[in-house]
Amino acid sequence: MRNELRKALGMGPAGLLPEVGTSATQFEGVASQLLADFVAVLEEHSEAELLLGFPAAPFILPLAADDKQQFLKYADASPDHSVRLRRTGHGEAAEWTLSPWGAEEDAYRLTFKLPEHIEQWISGVEEKERQRTSEIKTQFLSAITIYRMNGAGVRSYQLRYEPSALWNPC
Repeated sequence: MRNELRKALGMGPAGLLPEVGTSATQFEGVASQLLADFVAVLEEHSEAELLLGFPAAPFILPLAADDKQQFLKYADASPDHSVRLRRTGHGEAAEWTLSPWGAEEDAYRLTFKLPEHIEQWISGVEEKERQRTSEIKTQFLSAITIYRMNGAGVRSYQLRYEPSALWNPC
């Protein structure tokens, strides 16, 4: 099955994958259809792209875009821009949202989660949760750089959180 999958995806070295058959024709028919369906799903998602954010912190942020094309359109036009950061939820269930600051707030939305130990620290003392959220924003998330392969080159985007522009620290 591995060889058949490699052939279907064009990943095996040409002529080096051995031909392997089976005398179980019913199995072969079902397995062939399952492999074809699996290959179709992989090919359908072959354009998927993971956006990685690099903050001034000892961790990387995997960013999920509601609509990657909207983000890229905005970021290509404005590669260095101010953003709004919001945290919803509590503890391990907390999720962060990043969007452009100002009139174009709905231009895109990126979501991410912080490492578990940081969320535990933020939520560890209920009375300090807002203060700690604000500290994380200003100390670790004030500048997030995203690098993206663009053809033969690399494109970078700088997302800047500006606490003075926000009235709500969370």
